[in-house]
Amino acid sequence: MPSTTRRLSRTTRTGPYNEPVNPTRGIPLVPPMEPPSLPKHFPFPSPPTDSDFFFDFVMALFAITGAGLQFLYLYRSVWWLPNSYTSTAMNFYLIDPNLAVLIVIIFLRRLYYQIGCKLISKVYSTVPDEDLNCFSKVTLLIFYVSIVGILSTIILGNRSKMDIVYLFYPITLYIPIFGLKIRPFFEVSSWCSNGIPPIHACSPNPVDVRRECEHLKANIFDRLRQIFFTATINAYYGSFIPCCFAQPELVYDRWWNIEHGAFIFLGSLTYSFAHMIPLKYCDIFHRAILHSGLWERIHTDRPMTLVVRDWRDDLLWPGGVVVRYNKMYWRAMGDCNCIVPGDKILSCAYNLFILPSYPLMLVAGFQLVLILYQLYNSIYGIYWYRVTAVSIMCFSNYYTFFKLVRDSSLSYMSYKPSEESDEDKEHRCDSQNVAGSCSRTIKIGKNVKVKTEELSNVILQEKTVSDDEKDFSDER
Repeated sequence: MPSTTRRLSRTTRTGPYNEPVNPTRGIPLVPPMEPPSLPKHFPFPSPPTDSDFFFDFVMALFAITGAGLQFLYLYRSVWWLPNSYTSTAMNFYLIDPNLAVLIVIIFLRRLYYQIGCKLISKVYSTVPDEDLNCFSKVTLLIFYVSIVGILSTIILGNRSKMDIVYLFYPITLYIPIFGLKIRPFFEVSSWCSNGIPPIHACSPNPVDVRRECEHLKANIFDRLRQIFFTATINAYYGSFIPCCFAQPELVYDRWWNIEHGAFIFLGSLTYSFAHMIPLKYCDIFHRAILHSGLWERIHTDRPMTLVVRDWRDDLLWPGGVVVRYNKMYWRAMGDCNCIVPGDKILSCAYNLFILPSYPLMLVAGFQLVLILYQLYNSIYGIYWYRVTAVSIMCFSNYYTFFKLVRDSSLSYMSYKPSEESDEDKEHRCDSQNVAGSCSRTIKIGKNVKVKTEELSNVILQEKTVSDDEKDFSDER
């Protein structure tokens, strides 16, 4: 028979050392990933906050004061001269009273809405809340629009069409920002588009964490839109409208009027920020981003690490893990990470609210620069109306600066000692463990020494007994 070479089957073929070949040899096994530990939240103090009614009152007072100072810029007089025909600091007869009343009504819209809602709720206390809110909203809106319409008709009696555009131009700004909703025009921080208040729940479920972050993101966008709209309305009707409806032959310095409008806008912006994004809100956002984490893109074709996992939306990823998402590589930067890699808004929120005091410190620093600039202008000013207006605007910014500095200092002092105390506790535990182990070692050493001495005494006694027995046997 012809000699043939016997071939082993693939399943029974042996390796170089007569070992069965493992079919999975050469394929790297991904080691199991340890789940991340959930972030620890320290108890946070609750500083006193202003109510919405107090905020609306102070904001309306600030805006009305700014508008009055703008009228002072325009219609100042020279009452100190001996031949002056007026004894007041302003030429009040040149001011249109209907325009002044319209500006005041626009600034008092939120106080009007709150007081009207409280009065209607007391009168119709038996009506359900939903029906009462709808009735109050429609009634107050119709009455408010009627007053504004009557005053606007009187003001725009014989004026050009461009004056109509100037007077109602903020409507074109309101509709793209808020749509046809009425509540943002009359309410401040209580309004939110999704109807969910800003809260934080320590959930280990990544889906719940992402949903919470999306709600907070929508809420902070609503607040930022309200802040911007409030500051714009105050600056527009407090500085621009008085100049638009001034007499054509009136001569004034436009640069000073523009600067005064900037003071109104920036003062309203910082005070609205201090009220709508307080310290408690920053702490809620801080706790949420500790759960959401941060992803940093790796700008290489192949990462240096050998372990790369595909990103999954049902996992909490620990820090340092490299994942693949949308054909790109991402590294987890937080202790606990679950947001979608590449979300720029939440990434910016992570960098901004990683310390709750950081956004407040930024606004406080900006407010300090504004106050210093106003102080410089008030000290080195040479015109009385200029010094008076800038000094009043500077004085009105002190309360906002105090609130921002107080909240940022409280947040910084609350978080830093908490972190230091946590580290001290760990060091203390380590030192206690070391001291305990040393004491146990010393105790064991003492026991061994005592037992060694006892054993040596026993051996010595046995040796003495054996020597005595030997002497006794020799004597016999």
